[in-house]
Formats: sequence, C-alpha cells, structure tokens
Amino acid sequence: MFTILGWTVAACLAVTVRADIVTVDNVTDWNTTPMEIVNVNLPYMGADGVNVYSGINTLLITDGAESYTVNSFCIDPFHWDGISYPYQIVPLDSAPKPPAPLNAATATQIEDLWALYYSPGMSSPNAAGLQIAIWELVSSNAVANDGLPNSDAFSVNGYDYGASDDLASLTAYTGPAANLLAVTGPGQDFVFAATPVPDGGTTFLMLALTAGALVVARPALIKCAAPKTALVRVNRRSPRRRQAG
Repeated sequence: MFTILGWTVAACLAVTVRADIVTVDNVTDWNTTPMEIVNVNLPYMGADGVNVYSGINTLLITDGAESYTVNSFCIDPFHWDGISYPYQIVPLDSAPKPPAPLNAATATQIEDLWALYYSPGMSSPNAAGLQIAIWELVSSNAVANDGLPNSDAFSVNGYDYGASDDLASLTAYTGPAANLLAVTGPGQDFVFAATPVPDGGTTFLMLALTAGALVVARPALIKCAAPKTALVRVNRRSPRRRQAG
C-alpha cells in the first residue's frame, strides 16, 4: 500500500515549476488491487503485531480542475495515514520525512526495485513483496544513516512474500533505474512512477524533466498502511518471482 508522480522528458520544452497545493485521495479498491495483508511490527508508532495492507495504492491527485490517478507504494512505515493534509511532490531522495529521510543510494535501490519488479498487472504476492522490500530499505536506511534505534525499525512477522529475494537481486542488477518521485507531508509518504494517466480524458502535463530542469511540485494527501484488526490467513507458499517486463 504506498506511489509517484512522474517526470517527462520533453524535448525543447521550457518547464515551469508549479508549487500548487493539490488534493490527494487514496481511492484504492482493496478488494481488487494487488495486495496481501501482512503482520508487521511498527515499534516507532507503538504498534507491534498489527495487520496492514501491503501492495499497490491508487491515488487520485487533483490540481484545480484537473485530476489524475497514479499507482503508488508507501515509503513511510513510521507514520499513520493522513487525509486532508497538504503534501509536496519532491525527488525521491528528498523523502520521506524524519525519522527516515532517504539518501541518493537508497533512493536508487528503490528505483532499481521498481524497474525490476513493478508492473500494473503484477500479482498480489509480488506487489506485497515489493512493498515490504521498500519498507525494509527505508527502515534500514533510517537505522544506518538517520540515527533511528534498531528497536524502532520496521519488521515483518512471518512470510515476507519474497521481499528478501527482491532485495538480494539488487546486487546483480545493472539495468536502468525507474524514474520516480515522492509525495511527502504530515501523514504517510508515497513513491510513484513518472507519467501518470489523467482521469476522464483530461490532458495534464506532469512534472517534467528536461536536459537541465527538474520539476518539483505540489502537495498531496494520502492513505497508506491502515491497520486491519481482523486476523487474516497468510498464504505461506513462496510464489515464483518474475521481473516486470
């Protein structure tokens, strides 16, 4: 459960940075989106052994009269979801907020994971594994570089849906990284890929990246790892993982 607005390369296009406040709603249909419910420890928030959604979030971002949706993953296992908060769209290595801001190296690892395993039609176990791998990278980075105590680190209880295998594959990956951005604010932060699809046929030019211009824009609102109180049976079978093609 946790996405990104994209950058577009536009030849000979002058990019105007827009700092509008945007509205972001989590419109995920948890009955149909690729996800699993996993049991995790969130000691920073005083919640151990809590069941959360782990998979693809659908975010609706509205800027004035224009709106678009993006698929996203949460990059913030240290805050509960927050709605109606102002958010800002930033480069991935400028998010999430404390206690777990990323550095360039960890941001690149997340971009590599996305390039390796994300696809809109990925299976629920694969989406859950990718989300867990992202959470683990963010948490490990916070312990190693941001002074987060080990006792406050994110962890999974039981089966990790292949997240450890995903992370191990990074050492051999030499392909291109995905082009990602983050949305950050008072609630949970998300990462998502460039080139979102406008809703209702609306033509909306997203953040653009030209030869010398990086577009950083707007705020957002989001919902991510909402705890689920009911006990859920976890599929213990280890699915074969495939690279997204």
